[in-house]
Parts: sequence; C-alpha cells; structure tokens
Amino acid sequence: MLRGIAIVLLVICCGLLGFAKSRAESGRIKELKSLRRMTSLLTGAISFGAVPLPAALASVGGKMEKPYRDFLQKVSGELKDLPGQSFTEVFNRNVDEYLCDSHLRREDRDSLKGMGADLGFLDKQMQLMTLKAYQEELDEKINGLNSDLPTRMKLYQSLGIMGGLFFAILLI
Repeated sequence: MLRGIAIVLLVICCGLLGFAKSRAESGRIKELKSLRRMTSLLTGAISFGAVPLPAALASVGGKMEKPYRDFLQKVSGELKDLPGQSFTEVFNRNVDEYLCDSHLRREDRDSLKGMGADLGFLDKQMQLMTLKAYQEELDEKINGLNSDLPTRMKLYQSLGIMGGLFFAILLI
C-alpha cells in the first residue's frame, strides 16, 4: 500500500517537474521580450531625451515591471550616489542581484552584461549602436525560441511523465 502511494507520488512529481520546465521556457521568452522593451525604451530615452545615462535608466525603470524596474533604478541610484565605481561593475553586480531569480538563463544574463559593458563608457552614437545590436540579438533569440516553443513544451511535459513512469516501473 505504502509502496503504491510512493510510486504514484513519484510519477506525479516527475510530471510536475516536466510541466515546470515547460513553463520556465515560456517564461524565458517573456523575460527576453521584457529585455527587448527595456532596450527599446532606453534607446528612445538616450536618443530623444538627451539625458545622461543614469537619468535615462531611472526614467526607463519607472516604466518597467519588476524585477527590471528595481534593477534599473538601483543601477541609476548607485551611479548617482557612488561616482567612483565604473558603470560596468555596477551594472554587472545588479544583473546578478536582481535578475538571477528570473527565467533568464546564464547565457542571457551574460549577453546583457556584455551589452552593459559596452554601454557605460561610449558616446551617444555608440550607445545607440550597442543597444541596436543587442535588440537585434534579442529579436533573433526570441524568434528562434518562439518557433520551437510548442514542440519543446510538449517534449518537457512528456519527458517528465515518461521519466516518472520509468522510475515507477523500476521500483515495481
């Protein structure tokens, strides 16, 4: 009796793990779209607002949802309050602090850090070119993920259930 309950729970847990991974994939696309929106707003603030980068980050942060709002406002605040630190180290530290719990993968965060490294010390034209290049990279990544998303979601869900059944058979 107890063994049967354990086997059923194992199948359910493995199935739920597959569904969680499936949901994380769709969450990653949503996060990448948020990054795309953030860079688009930042491009507009830099090109049309003619404001310094910390002010542009604060302005864009006010239009974003969590965790990007907190991230951008924290970077902006640290740049204003602690002028001795480089933009790159402030940006990277806050990416690790605020975006580590998001659905973004390490490669996504590293790509964002790379964009931040180029953004901090360049003139206005180079900043805009850096943002445009990052936006194109995001568009490419989003389009690639969107085209495969239904297949991957179904695969993760099926693998979770099948893995649970496999373990159940091994325990029987």
